[in-house]
Amino acid sequence: MAHEHARPGAVVDLNTFGKPLSTALVKEAEFESIRIQLDAGTSIPAHKVDGPITVQCLSGECTFFVDDQPRKMVAGSWLYLRGGTMHGLTASGPCVVIVTIVFVR
Repeated sequence: MAHEHARPGAVVDLNTFGKPLSTALVKEAEFESIRIQLDAGTSIPAHKVDGPITVQCLSGECTFFVDDQPRKMVAGSWLYLRGGTMHGLTASGPCVVIVTIVFVR
C-alpha cells in the first residue's frame, strides 16, 4: 500500500506524521521533504545529492557530518548544504530530523 503524503495546504503534525517510520512528507518534481526518525546509535552513511538540502532537528540530538566535519544538532537546530556536499549523520539518542532536498534539473 502506498504511503499517503501531506496534501498541499494541509497542516501536518511533525511529531506524529509517519510514526514510527521514516517517511516522505511530500515528493514533488522540484523537491522532497522527509521525516527521519532514528534510534540511538543509528547512522546514515555519508552520501551526497545533486541539489541543495536543509536539515532541521525536531527532537533529540545527532551528529551531522559535513564532509568529515562533525556538527552537533539538537532540537531547534537547522542547517543548509549546497548540492554535491558529502554528508551523513549519527543519532546520539532517539531523534527526529526533517530533510528537504531541492532537485536540480
